[in-house]
Amino acid sequence: MTPALDRIRTKLELLRQVEAEHGFGVHLGGPKLISPLPEMPALTEVYALFGHLHGDNFRFDPPEILLDGVPWADRHDDPSCPMGSPLILGSELATIPKRLRAEIPRSGPIRLDTEDRDVYWMDPDDYLFLYEHPDEEAEFAVLAPDVVTFFDEVVLGPGYPAMVATVCGPGVAEERLRRGRNRCAYANNWRRLLNTTGLAE
Repeated sequence: MTPALDRIRTKLELLRQVEAEHGFGVHLGGPKLISPLPEMPALTEVYALFGHLHGDNFRFDPPEILLDGVPWADRHDDPSCPMGSPLILGSELATIPKRLRAEIPRSGPIRLDTEDRDVYWMDPDDYLFLYEHPDEEAEFAVLAPDVVTFFDEVVLGPGYPAMVATVCGPGVAEERLRRGRNRCAYANNWRRLLNTTGLAE
């Protein structure tokens, strides 16, 4: 296991412990049996560490190809996809009203480019626009150069607030609770958990 993967495992253990103590309301699934994907070993190794990660603004689940056992060569690419059929690592939730999240479990995806391995965000409307205008230049934000760095430094590290600001908007990233015993703390439960563990620093 590389140092970064070992850090992810250690961070997850700490986060589970602190969540159990404080009850912020985040979900950190335990290690999951997934199908090995030799073509993308880092993806396999990262998602073997957790079943899912779920906070107020994002949910991360293993891409379907890691669960269904389909070999990479048999993967069904969409030939019309303007971004080369990326894998979906997770999705943002902030744009879905909390009262509707049982009916609409996720919104815009966080994607992994299967060629250069970048993890990136693209507005769903821009993604659909490219289907109709494939010659237009794509506008997207690279969140990390690879999936291991993404989870180590962004989802579980100091890059989390910047990702929230990029994907959900600066207002969402800085939103604070207005009442209750945690008044003035960050409204986002994942950020509160990271702050409590010191991982956001």
